[in-house]
Amino acid sequence: MEEEKKNICALCYKTDKREVELVKKHDTLFCPNCKTTLILKWETPLGRYSEMWKENSEKIYPYLRPDIYQDEMPNPRLFFLYEDCYVNMLIGRYNAAIVLMGVLLEALMKERIHLKTGVVFKGAYGPALSEIEIKNLMQMGDIRFLREFKDSVRNLYQHADIEEILRGTYVRVWPIQFEGELTAEKLKKAHEQAKDGKIKPLLLPAANFPAFAAIIKQKRDRAISIMLFNRVYDFVRGAMVKYFKQEEYDEHKKMFGDKMAELPHYTIE
Repeated sequence: MEEEKKNICALCYKTDKREVELVKKHDTLFCPNCKTTLILKWETPLGRYSEMWKENSEKIYPYLRPDIYQDEMPNPRLFFLYEDCYVNMLIGRYNAAIVLMGVLLEALMKERIHLKTGVVFKGAYGPALSEIEIKNLMQMGDIRFLREFKDSVRNLYQHADIEEILRGTYVRVWPIQFEGELTAEKLKKAHEQAKDGKIKPLLLPAANFPAFAAIIKQKRDRAISIMLFNRVYDFVRGAMVKYFKQEEYDEHKKMFGDKMAELPHYTIE
């Protein structure tokens, strides 16, 4: 029987003359020595995603507020948006989670406006907040929270303003110029010299380097999204108690009617 051909790490072989066999995992081949990873584009990524999402969920779950169930948030529009935020936090899509927190708060304001005025508000976050404030539909402390979120989070993430998001964030950069052909040996030598302190780094604004900025932002997003999610969670929990009581829904029906009640109904005897 013909022996199965082994996949050897080219980088380890070129730099150290070592024959390190690549390990297949889901849709990747990775080197256990140098950690080089190759994506097998003809394989499905679902296994890799499932494992990554499960690991991330288990790590971050203890830092998030307890789950909310639909019977605790009867408004389906708000509940589904809350779930969108929560699931994206669990699987590590922090930028998406932060954007969706703004969508959740905007929807909550619009639901409050409709409940108290009967108007289906069409504006965005800012105009909805102004309407809430002008008509005194929420307490001032809650209005301040909504405005702070808009100015410091929502607008930046909604418009992907990475320069403002990373303002004040600096990174270490090792500018290295390679003479002639770029080889694995040269890369290894540069890495070792930087690691040993022979090549000194420069401290530069993260936003100045698009190639690094997105990676740095992802790490920053994870840290702040946990805090933001828990603050938004607390706000939404409190809002459900203060602004979406059953008696307010009953009053809404008396003042503005019930569209379901206006439909012809079948009578079952």
